[in-house]
Amino acid sequence: MTAYDAQTALDAIHHRREQTLAAYMRHAHSRPYLIVSVLGLFAVCSSFDLPSPWNTAAVLAGNGLTLGGLFVHQRRAPVRRKTVSSEGLFYSAVGVLLLALFWTVAIAAHFLGLPARHTLAAAVTALAALVASYAMRPVVESIVRRNGHG
Repeated sequence: MTAYDAQTALDAIHHRREQTLAAYMRHAHSRPYLIVSVLGLFAVCSSFDLPSPWNTAAVLAGNGLTLGGLFVHQRRAPVRRKTVSSEGLFYSAVGVLLLALFWTVAIAAHFLGLPARHTLAAAVTALAALVASYAMRPVVESIVRRNGHG
């Protein structure tokens, strides 16, 4: 094997790693799964404003939508990889921030005397999750690259 052959093989490996990362990021941020997740989040969060039998139905429907979408998303993934601790920590921090946003908007709506405060907070949180998923894509990509999976 010549030096040129070794360099060509190494370049092919790097090219495949870039293709794998691109496929992973494209699937992780695909629009249909994102919409299903946001709708599930909205259904669960807005269920606080519904009367007793309907709030349980909304929570079940929202959780079913989110978990079903997650299951289909994972099963159709072209690239599978383990989530590393820094990535899991990042997603947990985003989840806590979205939860804090939900309760902040709900409390502010309560003090402003707005009706259906949890539905308003759910809409704001769902839109924030949608915007955050697009805005945080470069951050997630850098976390994946830094951990050697890209």
